[in-house]
Amino acid sequence: MEKILSGMGSLLYRMRFTMLFFYVGLVAIIFGILGKFLLETFKLMQTLLLGDLEKIELIIKVLELVDMTMVAQLVWVVALAGVSLFVTTGHFDKTDMKKPDWLDHVNTYNLKLKLAFAIISISGVHALKTYLSGDLSLESVKIVTFIAIIHFTFVLSAIGISFAERLTRDKAHSEH
Repeated sequence: MEKILSGMGSLLYRMRFTMLFFYVGLVAIIFGILGKFLLETFKLMQTLLLGDLEKIELIIKVLELVDMTMVAQLVWVVALAGVSLFVTTGHFDKTDMKKPDWLDHVNTYNLKLKLAFAIISISGVHALKTYLSGDLSLESVKIVTFIAIIHFTFVLSAIGISFAERLTRDKAHSEH
């Protein structure tokens, strides 16, 4: 039985390269977001230079671009950290490519926390965009309220992840 478990563990470890397909897919998504970002930037610049745009509409359009940027950064962090954590161990050491400093400190907990804070930031931008674009009708107030509740839930989740990690870390330190 021990031999079977050992063989299965070895097989699973050697199959880690299959995760690359997921990360390549994420890179393709980043390029898709880049295309959309460039198109929206071009449209906004055209409207700014040749058309008429109210101040609030400009703010909303810029927030949409910021939102796309933050989503692309989130996907990039997941892809790069995922490859570093789960697929390859020494890739950066074998090339002249400079490894980002933060990648040395990334583990699954840090990645979860980075994701949680990125989602909070994206949610905050979306909430602000919704708030700025709405009128004061009952329907828009309901929508903004729901978005605020969802945003607050993301904040509580990040606090929960941090708290759970701290408890786990403190328990591990006290056992040693």
